Amino acid sequence: MQKRDLFIGFKASRAVPISNVLTRDFLIQATLDGDVRRIEYQNSIVVDQRIMAVEGLVIERFDGRYAVDIVDARPSHDPAAEALTHLAFARRCHGIIELSAADVRSEPRCSAAREIWSHRGVRIHSDDRAEIRESLETSGPVALTELVASVMTRGDARAVIYALACEGEIEFDLHAGITDDLIVRSGLPGYAGSLRAYGA
Repeated sequence: MQKRDLFIGFKASRAVPISNVLTRDFLIQATLDGDVRRIEYQNSIVVDQRIMAVEGLVIERFDGRYAVDIVDARPSHDPAAEALTHLAFARRCHGIIELSAADVRSEPRCSAAREIWSHRGVRIHSDDRAEIRESLETSGPVALTELVASVMTRGDARAVIYALACEGEIEFDLHAGITDDLIVRSGLPGYAGSLRAYGA
């Protein structure tokens, strides 16, 4: 059996097995999306007294719970698609969000999310964390370049900001990519602001 990688993020209720880059990219984007509160994973569901395999991703957003079907990440006519419908019903989801590879790989959001996520292992000194948090609490949402210029950090300020985003302490809308005027705002781990990457 092929060993699968695990995705671990602050919004995920558990480590999520991933077998392809497409699913990984979606999970990264959902983790950095301020509208997503929680990511859940379920690998099977009981239907008519039989166990059906399902790569079940469920996201909880401010407008409800949705099962996610990344259609290009599975074979056509995959039985798991039927199982996902049962999962959505069992988990009382508001619906199923179908995403294609083009949706997930939409630029510049995809590359921006990958760039941010590549900093998740950056060490954050406690005084750097406090410096950036205090700046945002005092000044409110601010452009990325302004925030970088206004804080004194032991580590590279931009790298620290990206790492904090991976923890949910700050957030930004990546639809337009990483630009100088990218607005940075405070966030709360697991319960970020009001941005939306995907529509139901």
